[in-house]
Amino acid sequence: MPNLFQFDFHIRSILKNADHIELDKIRQSSIQYKQSIDCTIDYFNNQYGQCQIYSLPFIGTRLDFISNQFPLFNVENRFSNVTMLILFDDIKPFVHVFFQRVARTLLRLKVLEVVNLLEQEEKNSATNNSIEFHYLTTLILHDIHADYVEQLLCRTYLPCLI
Repeated sequence: MPNLFQFDFHIRSILKNADHIELDKIRQSSIQYKQSIDCTIDYFNNQYGQCQIYSLPFIGTRLDFISNQFPLFNVENRFSNVTMLILFDDIKPFVHVFFQRVARTLLRLKVLEVVNLLEQEEKNSATNNSIEFHYLTTLILHDIHADYVEQLLCRTYLPCLI
């Protein structure tokens, strides 16, 4: 492909026993192709893991099965184009501060799905809406603890959610 000047990608693989993957080796392999990439790996309770490899700058609009470990909140704001986000974590609950960071980082977010059966450890009893999703039109709460219903429906400002 001699006319291919840029290759943008986002690859998500589900792997059994993914603890043998070395992220630095993946990052180093892109240097020879002069391609900026980054990658993450998450581990789940069922001996499976997921590896996500993506080109930089990230131009995708969707991120699936993002856990507490995913580097959403980096200085470069590399995920600013994301409009659809699926949050999943079966190891650690999502806390109030996590949702604040998501709202601050993903300003264009329109669809948010949350999957987490774990009770929030620190419950924020504040009634003010310190979390604001200005463009969110779809909120899917699937297989969740009741804490997330209270967090997202009672203590979050959602002006576009009908």
